[in-house]
Amino acid sequence: MLALLAGLVLGNAPGGSAANTGQPVFVHRKIGSKPCELVQRGSLVTTKEFAWVEIEGEKPELYSPEMGPSDYLSASTPISGRAAKDAHKSGFELRGESESGADLPRVRPLGEAADCPFLQSAITEIEGSRALRRTELQTKIYKPGNDDGVVAATPLKESVTKPDQNTATNKPSDGTSDKTSKKMSGTVVLDVLIGAEGTVQQTRIVRSANPELDKKAAEAVSRWKFTPARKKGLPVPSVMPVEIDFHLE
Repeated sequence: MLALLAGLVLGNAPGGSAANTGQPVFVHRKIGSKPCELVQRGSLVTTKEFAWVEIEGEKPELYSPEMGPSDYLSASTPISGRAAKDAHKSGFELRGESESGADLPRVRPLGEAADCPFLQSAITEIEGSRALRRTELQTKIYKPGNDDGVVAATPLKESVTKPDQNTATNKPSDGTSDKTSKKMSGTVVLDVLIGAEGTVQQTRIVRSANPELDKKAAEAVSRWKFTPARKKGLPVPSVMPVEIDFHLE
């Protein structure tokens, strides 16, 4: 009987660990080239791996790579040391500015006589810019280890399947029976392209064992599900090597 071994660390649910309760923050995002910013209420949520912000009344969650260079978070009460460390690690800038949340969301001028847009127009513009940044970031294919700040994808334990072991044998090419046919063993190494949603988009054989084992390995891996690679929390496409060992038992 053939046994399959995958040289991988298996992941669990997306995120990898339970999230801490969100801490109230104010999200400051500059509006285009105008001396104005949109201020909204949000919650800073942290895990051991990354942090994100849930903005009141908006979806999806906000990650630091989606923010502009002048954007930041503030809080009216100090954020705890661990949460602040996790936020900085994920790329968020934290400031201790005092901000009244009574009239939020609102557009705030950053200079005198600033010609700021109305609230809904500001939200539309800001979210449009955010969507463009997310699209740009998720169009690139990342390779953890080469791209700084990118955490590698991991396969979900429940999705990992073995190739069909019953057909992985050496058989005569003419289709006749052969009582001396031997089951094959070997190692197949694949480069696997994983999308931002965690599904396998493409596989490529890097090191071949033989055509039949190559095919079985690629078919099995193509059905796996992954927690996607993340760039400071944001799910991104990535390429990672997968090694499948077939052993005779």
